[in-house]
Amino acid sequence: MTVAATKKKKKSEDNSAWVAFVSWCQERGVSAMPANPWTLAAYARWYEHQQSGDDIAKAFKTIFRVHGAKSRKRPDRDPLVVGTLSQIEEREKDKKAKEKRKAKEKTPPLFPDDDILDPTPPAKSKKKKTANKAAPSKSKKKAKSSGKKTRPGLSTEPKLVSKRKLKK
Repeated sequence: MTVAATKKKKKSEDNSAWVAFVSWCQERGVSAMPANPWTLAAYARWYEHQQSGDDIAKAFKTIFRVHGAKSRKRPDRDPLVVGTLSQIEEREKDKKAKEKRKAKEKTPPLFPDDDILDPTPPAKSKKKKTANKAAPSKSKKKAKSSGKKTRPGLSTEPKLVSKRKLKK
């Protein structure tokens, strides 16, 4: 392949962004050549939701190149277009910075993994506790009968209530 053939191939590949811009302009009824700076800014804002900042920059380089070849106007120097593209670039940087911060600032888990994923089975530890709970209740009864004072607390037995006679 010769150098001229590769240059033609590159230009035809690069012109896909220009063709997309022209079709966008035709759908909206605005002129693509020479493009108004407002049209380019609106296209950039519309294109921002579909592509990344790098892809937008590549597409606009192609649009600016074709504009420079076909007309004397230079939309890449217009403050509206430059400002819009710089805003898009800033938003892209902010998105990347937020993603980095989120990756660094992961919230710690509510419970440690060791606590949730305890390797010992819980059934063994519960049996020991229930056996220990049953023993103090017997010792309380023995303590009452032996005359030792116990502190008042919650009773394990319900209060005895006398039956009332209903009047007819």
